[in-house]
Amino acid sequence: MIRLSAREKAALAERLREYCMAEFDCEIGNLQAELFADIIAREFAPVFYNSGLRDAEALLMKRMESFGDEIVALEMPA
Repeated sequence: MIRLSAREKAALAERLREYCMAEFDCEIGNLQAELFADIIAREFAPVFYNSGLRDAEALLMKRMESFGDEIVALEMPA
């Protein structure tokens, strides 16, 4: 599970309160916003985290292929 620091949770809670007010004209309290932040971290963050890992893996695999091409280019004729 992704754990938020107190500072991160407070910042996310503030953004959630602002979002709720702007989009839904609904005021939520600090505790409600922090609980909402916990749900986001627990339920949604892993999806984005795993997507980032897949993106990083694809980038690394692409780089590894280019290393192979560069090594072949360095080969000397026998």
